[in-house]
Amino acid sequence: MKENNKYRILWVAIGLLLVLNIGLLVWVSFFSKGSPSPPKRLFLEKELKFDKKQSETYRILQQEHSQQMRALREDVKSMKEAFYTEISQPNISDEALKVKALAIESKMIDADVLTFRHFQQVRQMCTSAQQTRFDEVIIELIRSIERQGVRPHPREGHPHPDNRPLPLER
Repeated sequence: MKENNKYRILWVAIGLLLVLNIGLLVWVSFFSKGSPSPPKRLFLEKELKFDKKQSETYRILQQEHSQQMRALREDVKSMKEAFYTEISQPNISDEALKVKALAIESKMIDADVLTFRHFQQVRQMCTSAQQTRFDEVIIELIRSIERQGVRPHPREGHPHPDNRPLPLER
């Protein structure tokens, strides 16, 4: 009889632990999600507290900028694919490779200039107080974009600040 009580207590303890573990997993998964962060494209809108008219203007500017950048990224992607198809050519000159690489770099420069002009337009639509805040957060925004891998390759003599090679865009 005492044996049965020992096993019964053991099974109750195991069952209780199992229920507690399942409950803990459900609780962690439910509360760990938190509130979803706004998309990067809405970062400035949130940070600068745009009014309704500014929000509308900003979203139009953002949409136009996204379309232009998408086209540039597609150009760069196809140019890089063409560049790397030359691997099978054993006698391709360094000069021919440099010409192709500079053409790719030129498109990437176009993207940087386009982004710079976009942010200038956004800053111009801000009030003076918003412009001050814009100036404070723009570098943070650019850094977050760079962390996503959307940054140009440095030119010769201008290495990336942390001296690591930059990944190829895919």
